[in-house]
Amino acid sequence: MDVMVLDREAVTPKVCGVVRAYPSIWRGTVIDIGCRTRDLEKALALEGYKARYIGVDVDPQAEVVADLGKRLPFEDKSVDVITALDVLEHTDDIHHAFSELCRVARGHIVITLPNCYEVRIRVRHLRGKPISGKYGLPIQRPNDRHRWFFSLDEARTFVGEVSHKNGWKVADERALVGSRVELIRSAVHRWPNLLSPTYLALLRPVGG
Repeated sequence: MDVMVLDREAVTPKVCGVVRAYPSIWRGTVIDIGCRTRDLEKALALEGYKARYIGVDVDPQAEVVADLGKRLPFEDKSVDVITALDVLEHTDDIHHAFSELCRVARGHIVITLPNCYEVRIRVRHLRGKPISGKYGLPIQRPNDRHRWFFSLDEARTFVGEVSHKNGWKVADERALVGSRVELIRSAVHRWPNLLSPTYLALLRPVGG
């Protein structure tokens, strides 16, 4: 699996890195699931892409208010590109949510998932520190949180197997890392489950 080092000078390093990783796909209609801060829209504009952007979120300020965990309000195979960047881990039924992406897209699906086994998270566990506000047991009921705790290896296996079941295939996959680990890129290649915080995958239809 390839390792991609993010540009720390970018306005939104992770999302800009995703856009730059797949320069040929950003055409037609791009649906951004979980658009909340609209970082993908900003990144596409910064890189000069003219795709039609539509943000989808449970937040009422989104262009399309919808819950990926239920059903997206789009016809089958009606969208050129769908992105779910750090979104699937927020859904109660991740298998159904994944199948919704596959149902609606016709060209490409781009997914990022967090690696909860990355070394910094392991160290926080050892020190008895919380990972983030997305986990733990808050006193007040949160509006949003992560529902799934998995490694990069598990994310990779899940995406590959569930894609195949839905008629899609993994066309490219990468371990994303921050610019500070540039000097240990070879180590990341060898131990991405330990050193990369994010899994990135580009999916295409089988036969496409």
